[in-house]
Amino acid sequence: MKALAHQIEHELQRGEWKHCAIYEGELQRFWPLQQKEREAEIASFAMEYGFRLLYYRKGLCAIFGK
Repeated sequence: MKALAHQIEHELQRGEWKHCAIYEGELQRFWPLQQKEREAEIASFAMEYGFRLLYYRKGLCAIFGK
């Protein structure tokens, strides 16, 4: 998960956008699609690493910001 957090931080620091989208294929590496409380787990990850979960759509993506 540290690698994912690093990827998000890198994208946010590049300055092009104030958010970073992580798509379903990558999300499933950490949170299986059928996992209960999946959105809450992703939001918890975001808080732990200093991000906010701005948007989540099951099967599509999660968008993180500062």
